[in-house]
Amino acid sequence: MGRFTFETHRGENQEGSLFDTARDVFPPLTGPEWYKTRGFKEIGLIYGTTEESYRKTTALINRIRHQAGATPGRTLREASQSEGQRIMEYLEQQAKTILQAHHFTPEGRPAEAAILGQLTEPAVMSCQSVAQAIAACPVSPPDRRQIKHNPVVYENPEETVNISVDDVGAKKQKEHRDPQAKGQRPAAETKYVHTTVAHIEHGGNSYTLAGGSVVGVLRLVIAFVLHNGLLKYRLQFFVDGPRTLQAAILHALAWVSNLGLILDWYHLEEKCQMQLSLAMKGRAIRNQVLKQVTHWLWYGGCDRAIAGLHQVDPAHIKNKKEFDKLIGYIERNKPYIPCYAVRKHLGLRNSSNRGEKMNDLVVSERQKHQGMSWSRSGSVALAVLTALKINQEHPQWFEKGEIDFKLAA
Repeated sequence: MGRFTFETHRGENQEGSLFDTARDVFPPLTGPEWYKTRGFKEIGLIYGTTEESYRKTTALINRIRHQAGATPGRTLREASQSEGQRIMEYLEQQAKTILQAHHFTPEGRPAEAAILGQLTEPAVMSCQSVAQAIAACPVSPPDRRQIKHNPVVYENPEETVNISVDDVGAKKQKEHRDPQAKGQRPAAETKYVHTTVAHIEHGGNSYTLAGGSVVGVLRLVIAFVLHNGLLKYRLQFFVDGPRTLQAAILHALAWVSNLGLILDWYHLEEKCQMQLSLAMKGRAIRNQVLKQVTHWLWYGGCDRAIAGLHQVDPAHIKNKKEFDKLIGYIERNKPYIPCYAVRKHLGLRNSSNRGEKMNDLVVSERQKHQGMSWSRSGSVALAVLTALKINQEHPQWFEKGEIDFKLAA
């Protein structure tokens, strides 16, 4: 962890320099910069800045080294951004190589029609298992028949890759600080820098990806699926509801026949509660409508839920616009709302909670507390470093500059 200095040597002849160990042994640096050892990077970047603030991490490093002030917080912040940027560039280059090797375009689409013929049909649960799960639902026979017609299939978990994708924002740092604004309350509108996090899971193993855009992360997801031989399985996505995210997934993987999209149950329930709170008068009637709507949505009955909303007495509605938003939201997401009750009985996932947990670990726990604000490059770089740590790829990265890019236990 301490600092080491080395004498370097240079040999010349009349034709010029023969060798220069300052540049031939070590990569050239720009400005007053120090080379970082693997130990420094592990303590400073992996076990430091991904968990604590730059200020606390530099205090720890300088205490360990018994060199007060030797590494300022700004140096560690720049080192984190630089390392995160190198990781992103490596992953992007690796994705490009993988896509090319599998005859895909740089955007992640099959370049040859023969590839489409290799795609498999959905592997679903047996008809007997599904029938037993439907029979176990405590609803009337007519409603049970409606459950059978829900278009969302019940995938075989052993033949499925579960993928959670979400966008998480941290408060954006102002490009220029106004010294006269010190102590003043911030403006009502807060800007955010966004990081996209994807969690891929299959057979008890998982991998986490992070990046600055949905399109970029989905490209990494496609490359990861190809690199790990997962295209033969069903790709089951779990999302929280933003239509832009759903559209991006469906566009990026439009060529995949064995593809599914499921709306997270907890988000759907929360959306109903929020919209009805904005739209209706009185807590008692609101809770009554909420209980009815979520009951039918739990059993995949979107039409029944919408019909129930249309039957609400207009006298109980205080904001028709917000009320109609909920109806439009359910209508728009009908293809992604399954019978959650049957899925639960079959032991299938109903939520994107694993993806949300990754959001907490990769971004939220470190970047969204104590009023912190971030630049775009700093926020994404730190998220990429944290994902490297979660995937246990950092020892090989610091030692060899390589990333396996494979599922891990």
